[in-house]
Amino acid sequence: MAYDGMLEANKTIRVFVASRVRLYRESLARLLSLHPPIYVVGAADPTEDILPSLVKMVPDVLLLDVSGRGGLSPGARVAVRLPHIRVLGLAVEDVEPQVIACAEAGLAGYIPCNASVEDLIAAVRSVTVGETVCSSAMAGGLFRHVGQVALGRPAQVALLTCRQQQIAQLIDEGLSNKEIARRLSLGVSTVKNHVHNILDRLEVTRRAEAVARLRVSRPDRTQSFLV
Repeated sequence: MAYDGMLEANKTIRVFVASRVRLYRESLARLLSLHPPIYVVGAADPTEDILPSLVKMVPDVLLLDVSGRGGLSPGARVAVRLPHIRVLGLAVEDVEPQVIACAEAGLAGYIPCNASVEDLIAAVRSVTVGETVCSSAMAGGLFRHVGQVALGRPAQVALLTCRQQQIAQLIDEGLSNKEIARRLSLGVSTVKNHVHNILDRLEVTRRAEAVARLRVSRPDRTQSFLV
């Protein structure tokens, strides 16, 4: 995560912090404010629509807490609709499936769970000058993944049934199993079985990873999963 000093000395780095945990996001915002040239322009709960705030405040970097259900979905939406904003994932386990999911969601990098404040500051500076933040241990996995895609790995959406694609779309919208069951008039146990099968077919262990893989497999990533 080394910073090479390419950023202009007096250039302000505008940062927006997003976490569903209020204490966490407010504490992080105050901490970052102590490290100029970083300037925190706002903080919010990413389970709400943060796009209008991002358009208004024009940050250079979005620090997004990706832990919890649907944690990567806001980052993927920002990457598609506001590509000039560099998204850094917070609280990411430094393991290949999660790192690949971050890359597929369009994030510019991630901050592992064991990172220090110095690592965070360096990462913010690095993505501001166009660099990608990834540990050397995970770089090999990313290259292997890109190679698999280049060799023609089947589109991930094609691996799912129509019902599974429908459920995946609702997962991407942040709905819980109970909410999906109500929306589709299904039993909760039926939805759980579909979710399990989706994860199994996509060879992932988390809902956010499944959504990220489905997003990257579509030619037009602004459209839904449904075909």
